Amino acid sequence: MGADLCHSIHSPVRITHYAITYGPYGSGGGRGGVGTVLTGLCHFTERAESHRGLCHGGSMTSVMDDVVGWTAFHVTGRCIPWSGYTAQVNVALRRPVNVGSYLTIRGTVVKWEGRKVWIHSKLLSREDGDDGKDEEYVHCTAEGLVILMKDVR
Repeated sequence: MGADLCHSIHSPVRITHYAITYGPYGSGGGRGGVGTVLTGLCHFTERAESHRGLCHGGSMTSVMDDVVGWTAFHVTGRCIPWSGYTAQVNVALRRPVNVGSYLTIRGTVVKWEGRKVWIHSKLLSREDGDDGKDEEYVHCTAEGLVILMKDVR
């Protein structure tokens, strides 16, 4: 990962790391492709604040764009940084993020055709629910399309 919009220690929202789980890829027993999941941890700092203790929706959108790209960089079964570019990302903001929060981000390859890779992603938190049980909350979702460079195999 680069020291860019979401990975620098000075970033308003910082993705500290990613972990990959490769999906089954074809009948040859390889890995990658549809079902590949990238999971990360992100920290929304006070620099991401927009309204009294809540983070700006743009910071959430930036994180979603990042996970869409990095998930696609793994579609071949190995990490190939900057092997494509985001052509489209559609984000639905569902629940505010409090300043100082650490949330889980997850991207999943849902379709791969030639150079086109479609990713679904979620920004998640786990909190105690009203019944005292641990519950997962979705703060935003995204659907993204990444176009791989011509020489990526």
